[in-house]
Amino acid sequence: MDFNDKLGFSMIELIAALGLLGILLAIGVPAWNKWLLTYQLDRSARQVQTELQNIKMRAVAENLGFQFAYSTGSANYLIQRGGTTLVTKPLPEGIKISQAGTVSFSPRGTAAGNRIRLRNSDGLCKHVVVSFTGRIRVCKPNGCAGDC
Repeated sequence: MDFNDKLGFSMIELIAALGLLGILLAIGVPAWNKWLLTYQLDRSARQVQTELQNIKMRAVAENLGFQFAYSTGSANYLIQRGGTTLVTKPLPEGIKISQAGTVSFSPRGTAAGNRIRLRNSDGLCKHVVVSFTGRIRVCKPNGCAGDC
């Protein structure tokens, strides 16, 4: 190896590498943002589903009726027992409830069936559906106005 050989990159190689990195970032950032919005919607649907399972179990364990209340355009929901609000919990940032309602659980674990319609800022929707038997599931409707 001769000490006169230069080690490192030339300015042209550095500019080419930075240009390629810039192109890759320009392609990747919009996809990343869309993925992040979808992730937040999925996370909020799982949060609501878990919360509903918890209050269903509490209704049975405490032998009392519990309610999950929510309003249109809200970014939070209420957990109530006998009409008294126990706690207000927020949804992840950018997630709103698109239709008001209440899900009530009886001490037997059955429910007054309903669905919680969640929408993100990109217009994507997920529903958390509660059946009369107390079954809780998450689904993705074809359109936000429709059911699944």
